[in-house]
Amino acid sequence: MTEGILLALAAALIYGVLGISLEVVGKRGYPIWVFNFYKMLTGFLLGLAVALALRLPLYVPKLMWLGLIGAATFPLTAAAYLIAARQRDIAANWTILNLSVVLPILFSVWWFGDKFSWWKGIGVIFTLVAIVLIGDGFRGVSIRSLKGGWLGWIGLAFLLNGWLVVMFRFVPPSLGPVFTLYFYGFSVLLVIPILSWTGDSWRPSRAVLGLATVSAVSHWSGIILTITALAAVSKVSHQAGLIVYPITNGLVIPAGVILGIVILKQKISAITGAGVVCGMIALAILSLS
Repeated sequence: MTEGILLALAAALIYGVLGISLEVVGKRGYPIWVFNFYKMLTGFLLGLAVALALRLPLYVPKLMWLGLIGAATFPLTAAAYLIAARQRDIAANWTILNLSVVLPILFSVWWFGDKFSWWKGIGVIFTLVAIVLIGDGFRGVSIRSLKGGWLGWIGLAFLLNGWLVVMFRFVPPSLGPVFTLYFYGFSVLLVIPILSWTGDSWRPSRAVLGLATVSAVSHWSGIILTITALAAVSKVSHQAGLIVYPITNGLVIPAGVILGIVILKQKISAITGAGVVCGMIALAILSLS
């Protein structure tokens, strides 16, 4: 159990670096699909290199299907988040994105039989309260804002990101690098026609390439650590999803917010701060109950 929790903690810290890199890309208005292409290409090459170094089988049909399912949503998740990042700061965006952990927790209860309690229900309620507070009560929400405004984009990222994490429960820890090989590889193939359609230059600036590399390495490492943590905890507990997900997606929230304040000099409003606190309470309840 201790090993799994430590791995989950490491994943949370590494995901914090991912959050900062995405925030910089969004705020500086770098071309989203150019960044996504090189991020996913880097992740693919990293997965391939590790798989070859460990002499892992490169053809695993089950992982191929999981990778394809993940790739079908991941590029859009990343794009939606980056668009939202142009409109609100990391405290709002990063908190809501990681509160999507509620979705895999509920899936773990339904599919894997993880235990659900009234405390878990209270945790879900706190999650909803956090989202409403951060959204400032969704003041001024309209059909137009839902389609192309901040709420629409961060809501889309929330829904897609939550189900992406579910797949990690199905990946054998020893084959984690092979899963990333398929996951990022299929993502690259899906992004290529989109990037061609946008007309953006395929030659990235040094800044975009650097941020794509940092983002890919941190995301890839977080995935591997999360998969390994789930496997380690599942050996001693049937509540792997309820233990690991709140840690990996919970502690990364204050990490991202603090880094945003210290490194990016961002400020948060009182109501957003209250939303972040509610989000932390929600994840604490979900992980401890």
